Amino acid sequence: MARQNRKFTPRQRTTRPLGVSLTTNLPPSQALLPPVMRDGSWFIEPPLSSRLYQKSGLGNMQSDQSIRLTSEEILFCHWHRHVPLPSEHWFQDCVKENPDIVARGVVFDTARSGGEILIPAENIPSKWGIEIPKATWALRWNREQVFSKEHPVAHVRWAWTTDEIDWVEMLEWTNTVHSYGMVAEFFVIDEEMDVTMYLLGMAHPSGNQRLWSSFSNDEKQHLSTLWDKRITRGTGWYIPEMSVWPCESIGVEHLSGRHLRHEEGEWLDVMLNDLELPSELELFNDLMLRGVLLRPGFKFGSRWRVYDTPVGEAHAPWLVQPVELAPVNWEAACLAVRLSEGVHKFWLCALPMNREWFYLQMQRWLPGRS
Repeated sequence: MARQNRKFTPRQRTTRPLGVSLTTNLPPSQALLPPVMRDGSWFIEPPLSSRLYQKSGLGNMQSDQSIRLTSEEILFCHWHRHVPLPSEHWFQDCVKENPDIVARGVVFDTARSGGEILIPAENIPSKWGIEIPKATWALRWNREQVFSKEHPVAHVRWAWTTDEIDWVEMLEWTNTVHSYGMVAEFFVIDEEMDVTMYLLGMAHPSGNQRLWSSFSNDEKQHLSTLWDKRITRGTGWYIPEMSVWPCESIGVEHLSGRHLRHEEGEWLDVMLNDLELPSELELFNDLMLRGVLLRPGFKFGSRWRVYDTPVGEAHAPWLVQPVELAPVNWEAACLAVRLSEGVHKFWLCALPMNREWFYLQMQRWLPGRS
């Protein structure tokens, strides 16, 4: 088979060398001084400190007008503000002390590449009155905002693709951030030092299918009569000689009958006979109460594809994965989201909390550009 003729040019990936500026701006005529160590932290002295802080939100302003910088800010200033590194071996020493500087430096640089202002949480003064959860790494302002006078728009976290995911903790963090009126952003860095940005949010699937409470006694009795004629088929059931089937959200019509998956038949049996709902049907029941229509999502790597209209009228807007089947690390989560967005659907992780179901939505995101 002949190799495909590729006419496009691959995206050039940034390598971020040390000792080389990445900005196209000309360096100052007089070389800038490197950060200096004081009391275990790195500082830039005035007047440069004021310019970096006022224009770019870099550093934590001190009473003497110097700014205290995090390691990722030092790298950013080195690449984009012509500031020399503290020493020739400074970065190697940082990596030995805290290997996360590799990811933090790249993520910080990527997050600011569109002109947005990203400030590490440790640099936020308490006088600003901004509540910051422990898990938040940085806060983000849009490029047109005045960071010292306006509240941020987003809380930011990051992880390697190989890091494991605690979905319950992610849900709690997202809900907390939303309670502040801000958005939750998560940046994932891979072993190629490439960063993909995600927006975490709460989805509320709903549809126009009839709810069980809307069925009349005659309709329920008719369903019960049909259900009594069921024939076991694999893990599901086949109902032959079907006349009128009033519950369109349950089963599929095929071969002059109705075919019900195991979960559909179990749920219908519970509803018809007023039985106690087993725990394994709680999520299914919650979705049914939302008026949506569920179909298997195995082709898309999820438990269900979820429709808000009858099948055939429109594509399913959501792919839902129960938390017990959700990806265990960010590499798998990124793959799930990429697959779902490739077929124009939102990927949702369903989690129970406080006797309620939540649907955590994860989507690719470009802050300030999406």
